Amino acid sequence: MRVIHLCAGLLAAAAALAQPVSIQFKSLDRSILAERLNKVSTKNPERAQRLLEMFQEAGCTGDRLRQQAVKGSKIPNIICTLPGQTEAAIIVGAHLDWWGEAGQGVVDNWSGAALLPSLYQSVPQGRRHTLIFVGFADRESDPAGSRFYVRELSREERSRMRAMVQLSSLGTAAPRVWMNESDPKLVSELARVAAALKVTVTGVDAEQVGTDDASAFRQAKVPTISLHSLTQQTFPILGSARDTPEAIRMDDYYATYRLVAAYLMLLDAVLSPPATQ
Repeated sequence: MRVIHLCAGLLAAAAALAQPVSIQFKSLDRSILAERLNKVSTKNPERAQRLLEMFQEAGCTGDRLRQQAVKGSKIPNIICTLPGQTEAAIIVGAHLDWWGEAGQGVVDNWSGAALLPSLYQSVPQGRRHTLIFVGFADRESDPAGSRFYVRELSREERSRMRAMVQLSSLGTAAPRVWMNESDPKLVSELARVAAALKVTVTGVDAEQVGTDDASAFRQAKVPTISLHSLTQQTFPILGSARDTPEAIRMDDYYATYRLVAAYLMLLDAVLSPPATQ
């Protein structure tokens, strides 16, 4: 695992050069995040069902919530759509399945999937962009869920995608960015938010993890950013008996949640909707 540090100069420059933007989001109590984190299951159909139920508890119901059957998979993609003023879309995704033999697959990747309903709840009304939260199926075998999702999009739907934010293995440390797989502009905007919230963000490229779900979106020419928390010390947790809720450092997990919630609101403000809208 190669480590690249985002220097303080990048954070300062991003904050100094950008125009001021008012960012508002509803910050949930950390007990809600802990409760959802502890709803993990080692059975993939139960993981999908629990994520569906957590979205419903968060208020994503009716036509906003759907299960997308994935060809060749025993579990569906879980998709929650929060309409905005336009159909220009920001995707927030995390794979929900687990194929390990030890532990419970919390770091890999229930920590990312379980955060999606909380982010949905944190987004205020009046956004320009439509936000789409997706728990992807079958990342561990072959990111089939994310590839299937992108493949099923129409040309028009793809043209509306302004960014894709991937959440993987969160909460074992402060947030990291997979620099090699992230769009520089999206990284710069994240640095801007991190500076405002006083959250330390580090670049750590995680090639050893393999292909990520964001790759399907990059191939479709959608800018992506991949967030995680893996370091040389925490990477061995993956696939081990230590991959349980106890592996999550709640202070870091909660800080990451607030960072992503604020980041989504900044992206909503700075990304340009399609010119046709």
